[in-house]
Amino acid sequence: MHMVRMVYVSTSIREVDSDILQSILGTAQTNNAAHDLTGLLVFDDKYFLQVIEGGRTAVSRLLGNLYKDKRHQDLLLLDFDSIHQRRFPNWSMQFVPAVDATKDVLLRHGVTSKFEPRNLTKESAVAFMVEMLERQSPAG
Repeated sequence: MHMVRMVYVSTSIREVDSDILQSILGTAQTNNAAHDLTGLLVFDDKYFLQVIEGGRTAVSRLLGNLYKDKRHQDLLLLDFDSIHQRRFPNWSMQFVPAVDATKDVLLRHGVTSKFEPRNLTKESAVAFMVEMLERQSPAG
């Protein structure tokens, strides 16, 4: 299987409360598991920053669905490229709240101390999400 990584940012069109977020995550986890997709979502009440990894066909199909999704707008594709192995292999869709990003993490990967994912490069976006995930996961 030819694997790819897709990274995108989009803007929520309405307020996303915890129930809506749980619904989004539940649907993503179910659908992604069925299509062997893995990834991570970072959200801050305005911006969705997401990485998805898996087979090219499944990721392409998901991208098409994301462009049609009316819950967000201004989808900006930061990366869609071939990969040799997954960086996020263990989660059909893991969530990390952007509020967990400390100022030093944001400055290390972004250009400001505020969560502004549209300013990230594909490399800095992936590095930011890897670090956010590592801060969530217990050592070992």
